[in-house]
Amino acid sequence: MIYILLVIMATGGVFLTFRAFEKWGIDRFTAIVVNYGVASTLGWTLAGGVPMMKNASEMPWFFTTAVMGVGFLYLFNLMAKCTVELGVAVSSISSKLSLVIPVVVFLILDSNDVITFNKGIALFLALAAIVLSSLGNDSQHHSNSKWAFALPIIIFTGSGAIDLVFAWFSSPEFIPSTEYAMAFTSTPFTVAFFLGSGIWLFQNGLSKKPATKDLLAGVLLGVVNFGSLFFLLGAYGIPDIDKSVIIPVVNIGVVLFSTLSAVVIYKDRPSKIVWSGLVIGCLSIIILMLA
Repeated sequence: MIYILLVIMATGGVFLTFRAFEKWGIDRFTAIVVNYGVASTLGWTLAGGVPMMKNASEMPWFFTTAVMGVGFLYLFNLMAKCTVELGVAVSSISSKLSLVIPVVVFLILDSNDVITFNKGIALFLALAAIVLSSLGNDSQHHSNSKWAFALPIIIFTGSGAIDLVFAWFSSPEFIPSTEYAMAFTSTPFTVAFFLGSGIWLFQNGLSKKPATKDLLAGVLLGVVNFGSLFFLLGAYGIPDIDKSVIIPVVNIGVVLFSTLSAVVIYKDRPSKIVWSGLVIGCLSIIILMLA
């Protein structure tokens, strides 16, 4: 169960770090690119280096996770933008209540999971929570963009797809050891880093150098980000617990941890609508766990 606590704290730390970027005056895209470089380097080093890269390339999940790296770059940038413009509560709720997507898939495809009345009610409440969180801005965050409302919806969909891939390949059949878990996590990070570096160079040229504070912010985010996905894979691999239970426990824990931490650390004041979404989301998870 330690994996569940670690993934909650690490993933919550990602949102809190995004929130700090605004205060520190960090160039968001630069820090995100550096973050992926740090995360991929850390992952491959711990996994065993070049030999594990070769082994990973032969695994059935390699192509899927490599393609997922393209979405990582885009989605992570949107999460940072959403956190700054709409607040930690909206961003974390949008991301982590995406649990609806993998839970529904596993309820349909896993013969051991049965769709009961309680599970149906819980999933309906989770959808209501994401709608409410999309409508309500934190009182201290007001976006000037007319498309800001779409950010939580895009994050909801993208995060759900990522959660589904991680949960799908989390069994020992695909991840036979800790080294393979690190390689699995590092593959999309690597693709996102090279893609992001190419975009950064195209926009800034070879003559411009990243600011030191952006590099340091990227290092911090990279360590936390690697931990969040590595621990997520570990949590999904816990035996004798259905993924349709682990997924919501982890996600609602992240929502609670990140939102309440932002209230304490950054003095954020989520709106009543956001609080309503949070409460409904918690209720849906409680029902799902008891179903």
